[in-house]
Amino acid sequence: MKIIKWLFLSLLLLVAIPMTAQNNSVGWKESFMNPPNQYRPMPFWHLNGKLTTAEIEKQMNAAKSGSGFGGVTVLPVSPGLQHPTGLPCPGMEPEFLSDEYFARYTDILQNVSKLGMQVILYDDIDFPSGMAGNRMKVLFPDDTRKQLNKTDTLVSGPLKIDITIPESTFMAAIAINTSSSKREDLAGYVNGQKLIWNVPSGSWRIMIFYCSGNGDKLVDYMNPVSVKKYIPLTYGKYENHFSEYFGNTIKQIFYDDVGYVALERGWTGELNKKFREKTGKDPALFYQALWGDIGPETSAARVAFYDSRAELLAEGYPRLIGEWCEKNGLLSSGHPPGNYQIQPTDMSFDIFKFYRHTHIPLMDYIFYHPHGRDGFKLISSAADVYDRPVVAAELNGAFFEDQFDSLMLYRSAMDVFTRGINFLIPHGMWYDYRPEAVRIPPLISSYSAKIAPALPGYSDFAARSCFMLQGGRRVSDIAIFYPIASLQAHFTFNSGKSWGTNAPVEADYLAIGDMLTRQIHRDFTFIHPETWVSNQCVLSENGIELSNKVNTQSFRILLLPGGKVISLEALKKIKTWYDQGGKIIATSMLPSQSAEFGHDEEIVAIIKEMFVIDPLLPMPASQPAIRKNSKGGQLVFIPKPDAAKLSSSMDQMDINADLVFESLPKINDDKTEITYIHKIRENKNIYYIANSTDTSVRTFVEMRGNISAEFWYPENGKTASITSAELLKHGNQIYTRFWLELPPVKSVFIVEK
Repeated sequence: MKIIKWLFLSLLLLVAIPMTAQNNSVGWKESFMNPPNQYRPMPFWHLNGKLTTAEIEKQMNAAKSGSGFGGVTVLPVSPGLQHPTGLPCPGMEPEFLSDEYFARYTDILQNVSKLGMQVILYDDIDFPSGMAGNRMKVLFPDDTRKQLNKTDTLVSGPLKIDITIPESTFMAAIAINTSSSKREDLAGYVNGQKLIWNVPSGSWRIMIFYCSGNGDKLVDYMNPVSVKKYIPLTYGKYENHFSEYFGNTIKQIFYDDVGYVALERGWTGELNKKFREKTGKDPALFYQALWGDIGPETSAARVAFYDSRAELLAEGYPRLIGEWCEKNGLLSSGHPPGNYQIQPTDMSFDIFKFYRHTHIPLMDYIFYHPHGRDGFKLISSAADVYDRPVVAAELNGAFFEDQFDSLMLYRSAMDVFTRGINFLIPHGMWYDYRPEAVRIPPLISSYSAKIAPALPGYSDFAARSCFMLQGGRRVSDIAIFYPIASLQAHFTFNSGKSWGTNAPVEADYLAIGDMLTRQIHRDFTFIHPETWVSNQCVLSENGIELSNKVNTQSFRILLLPGGKVISLEALKKIKTWYDQGGKIIATSMLPSQSAEFGHDEEIVAIIKEMFVIDPLLPMPASQPAIRKNSKGGQLVFIPKPDAAKLSSSMDQMDINADLVFESLPKINDDKTEITYIHKIRENKNIYYIANSTDTSVRTFVEMRGNISAEFWYPENGKTASITSAELLKHGNQIYTRFWLELPPVKSVFIVEK
């Protein structure tokens, strides 16, 4: 079944995004100079006014001829308040999903088809997805999002209690002796909506946990039964009206912010069952851990609850929408809220699991430059793990007007391109493009006096870049272990921390990735613990192989970022890697607790054996020497990591760089950068180097290997020979050295001949 599904997905992607072999038939350079429409930006087109056939035709022509866009992502909106002024802005007329609405949508599809463009089907009105224009709340109020609640009553026994349980889905009831902290399951004393129990002597806390709705308007994303009720309300309507356009004019759908922003206690009735499946334990006695410490089992309990929740979300909305798309010859794309935040547990739950069934993993780059940039590699790493050739970004929405200009279009694109994204959905066009009607500036269309002259060139640049970056495999020497268990074990409800920030102080994984990308200039891939322990990660004398059909990667070193909790199975494989000759750098905090119940002592023992450090004691103040074993394995713990220490440690371990900049200008701000990505397509090396700074780059660059290459310029489609190349050797490694001059806010491809 998995093989059949992979083949079907591959065929869909081949239809939607022509792959390298097809493009070679007409020549890479020709397609680079004149990239096909499907690689061009396809911005949100917010429908925020009275739709007419004539205006639709006019704006579609302008989107192609005036902006160079390859299509539009049609997003109906309701009246709302403008960001950030708070002034009222118009919504769409006619009514969403009415007969007249579908008539006007037909106008859009006919015009797009005539122009050789495409439509990305947004699956709702407004955002997040899952409302069906408020129909879910009206028609299926019991199938909307729910949250976990509790009652907490202090009593002194002996006495008989009779407590009414709120109308809800009952999850657990426990009694806690305040002197001994002993917990007792009271589920056997629950009858209907009543808890009746004879309280023994002493002081007791009676806690009842229940899952209930809160008047939410969004579908219960974790409940497949509820999602199946949602699909006919929106997806089914489009299927009934426009199936003839599926797979040609419409090839892709988009869902937005599917998750639990501002609802950290998001829950569903099936969670107890999933907990039992994962742990073999009854969850009742562990619910208290979600709010506070229950002793040695706290971390494992939280991991079990939150991982169960992540599984239910992954197998709910994203999976069912993906299956609907496959049935209709479409590709699914979308993202959860906070997809780049350091703490996923309260919004996406587990960013890797969220994208498991998404054909085109997608991220949002919003609010300001460079908001969330250190987390962008999470999305592209998930795409790498699932062997997805296309990774999309919704970008520039709500960017500060005083920082947004035509150069920012390029800067933000460079940010995402060098982090593995290769398809752009700008945010965006507005049907009513008057400044007072644009609810979320900036306006990115030919009706914007500020950036209109730059848009055709920008669209060409984006299309050429996406053409070069889609497909193939990425070269990455470094794997970073994704510390999801440690993040989950730390998270508690009602912490008072803002969304996506309630992470332990030792959670340095995004900071480590940012050091590698922006300062050390070495690429990497985040690896989820479940991927790590699976057969997809193969250990050998030469490295760690990410075994995919297309996007294989060979890692030469594993970075274990700071975290208190880790899966025992994952740690055992890390030790096996070291024992076989593998190289490991650990940072900030070594794990001392197991993600599974009852294995903390084994975690401590393995860490002591590997690092000769007791993880139960305060971490060493200074960095120990690199440890080595008889098989050539090397490891080191860096208590306070920085770019210099990471770089020096890798040099000492003979982890030579894939690409070396011999001298770069000093950058005085933290927003712009000089970055790169390296891919291989059809056995050709392709490097993309981006300079988003306001300073010219003049430096020698060294590429690992003997490579004869050319400069390909995405801004104008021109190519030029590299005439200054020479070979040199660092140790046993040959490098190709050449001179590079890159003006401010420019980028270049280095393409092997």
